[in-house]
This record gives sequence, structure tokens and C-alpha cells, in this order.
Amino acid sequence: MDTVERDSDRAEIDVTAPARRPRRRLRKALIITGSVLGAIVLSLGALAAWFLYAAAPAEPELDADVVRSSIEVDGMAREYVAVVPADLPADAPVVFAFHGSRMDAEGMRAASGYRFDELAAERGFVAVYPEGYEQTWHDCRATTPYPAREDDVDDVAFVEAMVADLTDAYGTSTERVFATGLSNGGHMSLRLATEAPDVVHGVAAFAAAYPADESNVCEWEGEAVPTMLVLGTADPINPFDGGDAGTFGGSLGTVLSADDSAAFLADRAGDATTAEVAAYANADAAGETDVTRTVYGGDAPVVLFAVEGGGHVVPNPTYAQPRVMGATTSHLDGPLAAVDFFGID
Repeated sequence: MDTVERDSDRAEIDVTAPARRPRRRLRKALIITGSVLGAIVLSLGALAAWFLYAAAPAEPELDADVVRSSIEVDGMAREYVAVVPADLPADAPVVFAFHGSRMDAEGMRAASGYRFDELAAERGFVAVYPEGYEQTWHDCRATTPYPAREDDVDDVAFVEAMVADLTDAYGTSTERVFATGLSNGGHMSLRLATEAPDVVHGVAAFAAAYPADESNVCEWEGEAVPTMLVLGTADPINPFDGGDAGTFGGSLGTVLSADDSAAFLADRAGDATTAEVAAYANADAAGETDVTRTVYGGDAPVVLFAVEGGGHVVPNPTYAQPRVMGATTSHLDGPLAAVDFFGID
């Protein structure tokens, strides 16, 4: 009896012992699978960081004050950041720089490489970075999914209020007021050129082509103003050749091509037949250039900078935006070109 029991014990041991090997193999397979998945996750994370991250440039030390102000417009508190040189001359010019959607004033300062700040200190104007309504602007496009448009915010009135506030605070000019901006901010500049030519006297839009008729709700008021456009041929959001604008499946309406935008604006100014096209390079750039400049003359000149392979950016020598926005160029200092275009020297 004891012998039988011992034999049964041995049999049970012999039967169950081999079953442990698959468990070890399964555990090993799970460990390997986990390692592979971890490596994939890390790789995807690194790839996302490579596309989405760009180290912010250092803010320069300038002989200027950075002032945040708040004013009331249509019952709302609206804010802006002003870079005011220490030795600001009387009746100094004002340059507005409107941020893109889902950005803010500080983001625009960085996205332009703080070049407007530096130029303000060098040339004696006030660089102004307005804060959009929920980080967006109500531009001319009819169907943008932006709170500023959906809530019918009057951003033109905001600009008029800022001009008056700046004049009261710093004695700035009301005749030498200019606007520039990136993307949604560039479109805001184009709205000012279209509907408020008595407020701004020149605009420079980056990564913003003029809306096509079916997407445009703005109506021309008064005389045309000088307009500068900077557009990249590989812009992932604003198609250089025109058509549907947008990203990640979201539509931002239809825009004209870069060339048609410039020709349309030149025709509006009364001179669409005198285009001069030439390669362009920064004074500091050497060798070949990837920038072409098209100039239309007339009382309200139009200039188009076309950047071969350029993306949805403000080209500048200090900062390149995340790679998801596309490439920049070393042959065009966009803020400098804008300030020169405005005639501020």
C-alpha cells in the first residue's frame, strides 16, 4: 500500500513537471513582447518629439521695457504685450505681430525669434503682440473652427482700441501703424488691410494666402495698402498652389495660390502688370538662395516672397519652428524684410 502510494506520487510528479516549461516559455515571450512594445513606444515618442518639439530661443537683453496691458473692448478685457524701447522717439511707429491660432503673445515673440523686439529697439518703434480671443482671431475666412469667429468677436475694434491706448501711453503715431502675423494672425493682418486701411498702413502676412471668394466674408473698405506675403512651397497647412487649407482633417476654407494672392492684391491696388521676379537672399546669406521675390509696383506695392521647400513659419535667423510645421530658410529674415517693407529705418 505504501509502495503504491509512493509510485502514485512519483507518477504525479512525472506528469506535472514538464508542464512548467511552457509557462517559462510564455513568460519569456511576454518579456520579449513587452520589450519590443516598449521599444516601439520609445521610438514613437522620440519621433513625435522630433516632429513636435523645438527649443525656444533665448529672450534677448534689450534696452526696452516689456509691458503687458489690458483694455476693455465690447465689454471684454483684452490684453496685449508691448516692447517699448527706452529712448522711444515721439510719434514712433507701431508694428502689430498677431500670433497663430492656439498660440499667444509670448509664443509669437518666440516664433519670430524675438526679431521684432530687436528691431524695435534698434529702429525706434513699438512692437505689439496682441492676445487673441481664446488664442484665435476673427479673420476674413467664413468657416474656421475658431472661437473668435464663432462668437463673432470684433478684433478690428480691438486693434483700433490698442492704437488709441498706445498713443495715450507712449505718444506713438496713428499714421504709421503696421500689422504682421503668422497663419491665423497673418489672416488677421489681411482683414485689417481689407476692412481697416485707415487704421493700418501696411501689412505683412506669413503663411497666409488670401481667401478665395467662396471662403471670404470681408468687404473692401477705402484704398488698398502695401502688402507683403511670405509663403512656403511645402507649407503643410496653407497650400502654396491654393485650394483647401487645413490640417489633421480640419478644414480652414479655400485660399488662392501664392501667385494669385499677390496678383489679386496688386490688381486691387491698380497695378497687376508690372511684376518683377528675382532671386532673393539676405545681406548676410552666402551662396545659392531658395527664396524668390516678386514685386508689383504702384501706390500700394505688393511683394511676394516664395520660399522653395518652406513651411508654415516666420523665417528668421534665430528660431526654427517644430518640424511638423515644415522647413525654414537661412536666406530670408522675415521680420527684417517686413520692417524694411514698412519703411521703418
